[in-house]
Amino acid sequence: MKLLPWSMNNDLFEGYTVAGYQDGKLFDMQFHDGNDEEIIANRKRLAEALHTDLKHMVAPMQRHTTNFLKVSLKDGGRGITSLDDAFEPIDATYTRDTDLLLYTFHADCCPVLLYHESHLVAAIHSGWKGTVTQIVSKVVSYLIANENCAPEGFYAYIGPSLEMRNFEAMDDIIDQVKKMDFDTSSFYKKIDDKHYLLDSKSLILQQLLNLGVPRDHIEVSPYCTTEHEDLFFSYRKTKTACRNISIIRLKK
Repeated sequence: MKLLPWSMNNDLFEGYTVAGYQDGKLFDMQFHDGNDEEIIANRKRLAEALHTDLKHMVAPMQRHTTNFLKVSLKDGGRGITSLDDAFEPIDATYTRDTDLLLYTFHADCCPVLLYHESHLVAAIHSGWKGTVTQIVSKVVSYLIANENCAPEGFYAYIGPSLEMRNFEAMDDIIDQVKKMDFDTSSFYKKIDDKHYLLDSKSLILQQLLNLGVPRDHIEVSPYCTTEHEDLFFSYRKTKTACRNISIIRLKK
């Protein structure tokens, strides 16, 4: 099992990106047409590698929204063996329960994992739509206001996704970047009359910094999903329907 760990993992929590390829073989984790036995088998393999089971996992149906949800052990198994009981549309989940594995799916979109010292973890899907509508800011702001999470107690992992050098965007996206609630002018670069390069990872990083999360509590993955075909699925590169996942759980 090829798990790329968050370097801040410790005895209290663990977060990983699960590579889309395992020893050169496809390891897709995304349902495509309802129940899919191969996907369920892959999820079982993941559960075994992490010494848990499918009833201790939650996988939402992501729709590029800013919707998020608190989940608990009683929700274990939702979205794991079928799409029928998946929470929808939800692009972030969080929990205070131990041994509940939270999924976020991505294939160029940015996974963001959070841990808070008050015994809380979150998994966030921030594609470009989620980034410009500031899902990370909205989740963290909510947790500060409603879960008594002090900003300095957060730790964050901004996972494998498109690097700026490969994230080509046009005015339809950049116009929305310009409407974010902070100065974003340093996060994109015009390269010709129609195209820009966009630094999505840094836009997410800035959202966290703006809310008071310490810079040394934030890890930004150096991986670009379009450049590592031996590890990741990339929708932009191949139009694949397959997805990587990033996961997090409280251990105790």
